[in-house]
This record gives sequence, structure tokens and C-alpha cells, in this order.
Amino acid sequence: MSRRRSTLIHRLSPLALVLILSLTVAGCAGGFGFKKRSEVPEGESPADLYVDLATEYIQRGQLDTALGRAKQAVEADRKSPRAHYILAIIYQRLGDRQKAQREIAEAVKRAPQNPDYRNAWGAMLCADGQYEAGLREIKSALADPLYQGPEVALMNAADCSRQAGRRGDVERYLHQALERNPNFGPALLELSKLAYQRGDFQSARSLMTRYSRTGATTPEALLLAARIERQLGNVKLARTLENALRARYPNAPEVTEL
Repeated sequence: MSRRRSTLIHRLSPLALVLILSLTVAGCAGGFGFKKRSEVPEGESPADLYVDLATEYIQRGQLDTALGRAKQAVEADRKSPRAHYILAIIYQRLGDRQKAQREIAEAVKRAPQNPDYRNAWGAMLCADGQYEAGLREIKSALADPLYQGPEVALMNAADCSRQAGRRGDVERYLHQALERNPNFGPALLELSKLAYQRGDFQSARSLMTRYSRTGATTPEALLLAARIERQLGNVKLARTLENALRARYPNAPEVTEL
């Protein structure tokens, strides 16, 4: 998962947006066997094999190759929402917001009932400062009882609320995300950060402990854990965490904040 934040108590948006994209990329993953167009079963799109290949390259971190495959997907079937969706994901990761928005808007146009597309579109609108419109799209995704990623959408709602200056809604959405998935690491980490911010170090530690049980480890989490322990007077443990951060992620921006 991409980590582009340079401070501990910082914006949710880089994490939230990448989360939504990484989760939905996984949802697109399927078989990668080649099919000739004449062999594509009825009801499937000739773009699908290129979407699958693009997904595989994204997971490998080969974005340039993924971009080529995604463009082939669109060329194979311009009406395929999956093709436009995967292309939006890649443009987002490449930092081309305008093209990402264009492609996700096309995916929503082609499949307006798909909650993944509505959620992604909402997150992009929020990142563009269109908070009301973005939250409407995210809530539209959440209204679908069959939506399989509600915790991610709620994470985006929390981020959008923060950007819009609605602090009271941020924690509410994060807690709702945990109601849907008690082991959702990103929400646990963000709630731990918020508890640390307001000086509730015991709660911050409790949330960080739950986060660590998810198996996730990031430079940001190690730095936060170390700071929590220092505030609680556990200097030895804090040093151990700081040393782990230096050893495991020597080039991470968080190392400079020790």
C-alpha cells in the first residue's frame, strides 16, 4: 500500500484514496488466461482479459505496463465499465487526477448501480474539493446492501468530512467502519492517531494494539506506537520501536521525525 504522508498527525486522504483503489483492484482480479475474442463467452467483454492483466501488473508495481494493458482494454470495448475503472485506478496512482476523474466518471456512466465505482468517484470528488458531491456518491455506495466494501467507503467518508471541516463526523464514520469490520486496520490506525492528538494515550495504545493484531506494519504506525509509549513513560519500549522503524524502513520520511 502506498504511503505518501510525511507527518504523523496528518491527512487521511492519501491513505483513504489508495485504500479504496487497492481494495477494488483486488476485486477486479481474476484468471489471467488468454482468450481470443471469438472465444469470449456470451455476457463477457473482450476487454476483460486486458483488465485482468492490468490488475496483475498493478499488483506487481509495474504501472507503465499496466497502463498499456488498460488502454488496450478500453480499445477492445469502450463500453466496458471495468476497462474505464482500471484505467482510472492507474491514472490515480500515476498522479494524473484529471484523467482519473474522466475515466471513473465514464465507469459510473456505464454502470451507475455499481457501488465500487460510485465510491471511487466520490473519493475523487472529495479530493478535488467537491465535498458535498463526493459524500453523496459515497453514501450512494453505502446504501447498496450488497456492497462488499462498506468499511472502505466509510473511511473515505471520514476523510471527506475531515477535508470539509466536519470534525464531528470523522470519528463517527471511522467507528462505523469498525462496526462493519472490527479488524479494519486503517480505521484503527486513524482512531489511534486521533486519540493521541487529544492526549488520550491509553486509548491510543489500545487502538494501536488492535491495529498490530491485524498484521499490518507501516513506518507511520511504528512512529505513532513509539510516541504513544514515550508519552506513557515506557522509554525502553519506545526505543525498541524507534530502532525497528530505522531498521525496517531506513528511507521512510518518518525516520527523520524520530
